[in-house]
Amino acid sequence: MKYSSTVRTINVVLFALLFAGFAFLGIWFGFLTVPFQWRGGSGSPLAGSFPSTSFGLAATLGAFGIAGALVAGKGLVTSVLSMGRPNDDDIVVRSFGSYIGVGFVAAFFLLLNATWLYRLTTTNFKYDDVAFVIVVYVIGFILVGFATLVPLSKIFGDKDRYNDIMRILASTFGFSVLAVAAVFFGAFINMLQFKDTTANSSQLLLEFGLGFGIPLAAAICYCAALLGYRKTGKDNVVRKSSGFLFEAGMCFTGSAIIVAGVLENIFQAKELRVSLVASEVIAKNPNYMDFAIMSYIVGGLIVLASIYFAYQTALGNKAKVVKED
Repeated sequence: MKYSSTVRTINVVLFALLFAGFAFLGIWFGFLTVPFQWRGGSGSPLAGSFPSTSFGLAATLGAFGIAGALVAGKGLVTSVLSMGRPNDDDIVVRSFGSYIGVGFVAAFFLLLNATWLYRLTTTNFKYDDVAFVIVVYVIGFILVGFATLVPLSKIFGDKDRYNDIMRILASTFGFSVLAVAAVFFGAFINMLQFKDTTANSSQLLLEFGLGFGIPLAAAICYCAALLGYRKTGKDNVVRKSSGFLFEAGMCFTGSAIIVAGVLENIFQAKELRVSLVASEVIAKNPNYMDFAIMSYIVGGLIVLASIYFAYQTALGNKAKVVKED
């Protein structure tokens, strides 16, 4: 037995704290704020404590909280199970993978804020020094990314554990896009109830529907890929189907970002004035063309990366046994 009961107990405590923190953030913004944001907070259980912020920021924080809670919850369950298996070190290693997953969630959150969502915490709060905020996000991303990749390489760096690494990535990405889908689903359902009495309801329904549907498709792909990686286990076999499913999830993820930019671009027209990025959903003077442009760049790069990885998957890897499905 390599890992003592003390290590296992610490894991349980840390994951419980992480889960509680992320769950609070996810519930507060994802389920109690976002579904009512477009109505100015009307109907929210928060009542007088309703946060005064843009829809986009509330949705981002809600998705971040839900994604972190899902990853930390997975680690908590694994850690609790490890307490009853004192001679099983592998289950402890799997719980360490959830720490890495939480790190990835935080790193991606910072990266997206640095390259795509920086308006949410700058202009919306009448803070014009955008460059400074971007630099802070970039520094945070580098620090968190380094702190995540080092233990990943130490614990799972052996090339025979390729499937373990992909399981971490597939579950983390899957939880993240599922969190986005959950946030927009609440807004979509609430919008359906008031579409006949709400201005610009068709535009909002389209935004919420696509914000829910495309990430859900990505989550399904990541989940299917995860099942494939779990099936192969620790052997030195790479299933092409798992790779293609993972890359399809990446493609849907990039497409969701591109679509968000397209809709923001179209709905900024004066006669529509709908913006999920501005401080008010029915924006008076939205001017976020840079958000749309960065959506095309960031989303496009993710889509191109998915195509490249799919090409590599199709070619196979001589270093491993590639199994045709």
